[in-house]
Order: sequence, then C-alpha cells, then structure tokens
Amino acid sequence: MERGVHCLVEKPLALDRAQAQILIEAADSANVVLQVGHIERFNPAVRQLEICLEGEQVLVANARRMSGFSARVGDIDVVMDLMVHDLDVVLYLMGNQVEDTIAVGVDGAHGFDHVTALVSFEGGSMASLTASRITQNQIRKLEVTTKEDFYSVDYSNQELLIFRQGRVDNDGMVEGRYVLDVDTRRVFVRRTEPLVSELEHFVSVIRGDRENEVDGRQGLNALNLVWDIQEKLGRSTTTP
Repeated sequence: MERGVHCLVEKPLALDRAQAQILIEAADSANVVLQVGHIERFNPAVRQLEICLEGEQVLVANARRMSGFSARVGDIDVVMDLMVHDLDVVLYLMGNQVEDTIAVGVDGAHGFDHVTALVSFEGGSMASLTASRITQNQIRKLEVTTKEDFYSVDYSNQELLIFRQGRVDNDGMVEGRYVLDVDTRRVFVRRTEPLVSELEHFVSVIRGDRENEVDGRQGLNALNLVWDIQEKLGRSTTTP
C-alpha cells in the first residue's frame, strides 16, 4: 500500500488490533483502497434483503452457520473461522452500536468448535448467532425480524423469503369469511457468484465509481466482536 497498490485482503483483516490499525492507517496515508473479503456481503440474497429492509428497524437477527470439521482451519476456533461471516452481516444490517455479548461453546482440540453468541445493541435490538464445525448437516441461514415482517435468507441457495401475518379481526377472521394463514412471499433474487461481485466491487471502488462498502474499519469492527466473544468464552485463540 505504501507503494500505491490497492489491496483486497481475505478475512480476517489481521491477527490483532495493532496490525489492523497499521493496515488501516497505511491505506489512509497512501490514499489506496483497502477492502476486506467478507464475501457474504455480496451474496445476492443479502443484497436483496438490504433493499427490503430500507426504512425498517431490525429487531432480532438469528444466524446459523454449521458444517463438519475441516482440517484446513485447525489453527483457529469456529468464531474466527465461520461466525465472523455472520457477525459482519449482522453489523452491516443492524449497526455497530453493540452494548453487550454473551457466549457459550463446546471446546475441542483446535479451540471452540461449536459456539452460540447473543449480541445486544443500543435500542434493544439483539442478534443470536450459532456457528459449528461439528454438525454433519451444512446450514447457512439468516433470519431477520422487524415490526411487520420475518425474513429468511438461505445463503447457499441464494434464497429470500418474507413471512407476514395478515391483519385479522377479533375472531381471527378476515372480513368475517376465512382465517388467514401466514402470507409467504418468495422474493426474486438474481443469482450471481458472490466472489465475482466482490471483485467487481473492488475494481469499481478503485475507479472511483462507488464507495468502499467493506473497508478496513468495517473489517476491524467484525474482529472486535470476534475478540469480545472469544473473551466471553474464556479462551481467546488470538492475542488482540
């Protein structure tokens, strides 16, 4: 970056806060692009969800990212390996004003392999996140509750569903004629390869065509939450 080279850094941005801050300041000083590879930001279902949520407050988010263990990531725990993806998306949708975190987990030979974290935000909103690498069935889902709607995102299938309870009278009837079931809507999502979209975004930012949506500071925000959860678990696999 000191030589004027724009950088796309795979997540996580750094191993500790000091390293992350050095990268952020180097990018600022050299006026180059520093983008962090939080690829789920570019999942088309997440992009469509963001559009649907315009003008709405997210009250509750529930994320599950679960699969079997892979030897390629035996040097970090499941929070840094898997949960960091959903932490970034939750911060993206709900903001960075985190008030508190609670975390419990199942420990393993390479750090915690199954973790559930509860994150509370200013204003009373909350997010529940579970990440596991000891689950045989692969799950990649995000559920979001607002005052009016319930949204369900399937990351793998790039699918977005909206559930809404219709308005009924005191007898549970609609116009006195029938009982309304939950209204389910499947939102059209134009499927794309998130990696391609991420690279296109990087090039567009370099050209000055758009703002950087996943810069170093946002990468550090996600890491700060990772480290906080690891601290609450009572064992950190990094040294922030």
